[in-house]
Amino acid sequence: MIDVLPIFLRIAGAGLILLAFLHIPIGRQLGWREDGKKLQAANEAIFHVHTFFICLLLVIMGLPCLLEPTIFLTPTRAGAWISWSFAGFWTLRLYFQHFVYPASLWRGKRLETILHGVFTLIWIALSALFTACGALQAGWLD
Repeated sequence: MIDVLPIFLRIAGAGLILLAFLHIPIGRQLGWREDGKKLQAANEAIFHVHTFFICLLLVIMGLPCLLEPTIFLTPTRAGAWISWSFAGFWTLRLYFQHFVYPASLWRGKRLETILHGVFTLIWIALSALFTACGALQAGWLD
């Protein structure tokens, strides 16, 4: 299993960077700019700034996975911190997918239901991948 972790990390890294850039067409499709104009100026600015930083975070998470996956695989205190932090982040994201977003956003809507399922699988995969890296860092996997 450990032999495939670098491959999975590189795939995850490329996927995270892709997801960051997909926010551009996603935002257009969902009409974020138009919706933002309906908000008070401060709220509109906060929305756009937060979206930018979400994308930046995705790139920051994706780059080490893509370019230097050994960071997650060579046991160090920093490697353990980053692995467990990423595992916690994506596990919380999975939780929010099911318990914070209302089901009315996707239930009974074909495309939204498919996307909900796809992103559920992605969040599970990322949670499992970084948990495996954390377990490797802790010496639980050989």
